[in-house]
Amino acid sequence: MTIPQYYKDAGLTHFSASQLNKPVANWIFDYLYLDYSRRRNIKVGYNAALGTNAHNAIQAVLCHGQSVEDAIKDAVMGIEFHDSPTSELTEKRDKFIEILPDMVNNGVNLLAEQFGGAEDERRIELPMEGIDVPIVGFIDLVASDSFLEIKTKAARQGAVKKDGTRGWTKGSLPAKPEFYHLSQVAIYWKATGLTPHIAYVAAHDAVLFSPDNCDELSQDYLEYCLEDMRGKAMRRQNLLKLSTDPKVLAGLVDPDFNHPFYWDEETKDEARELWKI
Repeated sequence: MTIPQYYKDAGLTHFSASQLNKPVANWIFDYLYLDYSRRRNIKVGYNAALGTNAHNAIQAVLCHGQSVEDAIKDAVMGIEFHDSPTSELTEKRDKFIEILPDMVNNGVNLLAEQFGGAEDERRIELPMEGIDVPIVGFIDLVASDSFLEIKTKAARQGAVKKDGTRGWTKGSLPAKPEFYHLSQVAIYWKATGLTPHIAYVAAHDAVLFSPDNCDELSQDYLEYCLEDMRGKAMRRQNLLKLSTDPKVLAGLVDPDFNHPFYWDEETKDEARELWKI
């Protein structure tokens, strides 16, 4: 696709599922206000580190034949040396290091038969009607006529007890895939024509969804998800046609700074300056 000048002026060549699933205000700040290097250097917490390292370990075993033991060692090291925001507690890091081996084992045991020897990180590019740039993504695992996205569910800290300590609750496995994940999978499905699968992996168990056991992975529902994503892309495109200046666009969109997890703590003050009217 030929990239229109207004996208180039915004520093954009494509959309991704992660872009489109962000609230519009966060997207404006992350993709129009911050440049690529600053965006890449934003520190993420231990939850993201757990997900990334568990995911990488499962891929290493299934796709590249690494032993489970070595994959877990590498994953643990990834969490140990993760540069987390200063607000993150080391007790979370220690808990995640404790549960990570069980997560990896559960994921490998669940997926080895169907996705052992799979290709990992296949790049896809999907044009959408009326959208002037493609949707780009990378599929976790591709095997023969199927593909898989892996999602992790971390343990969560409970409320403070009377003695001042805090326990942990299990990472909750969903009864059906989450909508944001279905939207991502719908893009990959449309781009490849392969049968979609989503796995959720936690320390105590893992579950695999496919069209055989999940109505939300049917063709009709995935088409619904695609149209939702196209709408999100169109709204962003319409904003870019008005202006590629983040200060101008900030005057059109509510930032919702009180939301509990939309905004990164290390950049929230800077975002507040952008939204001053």
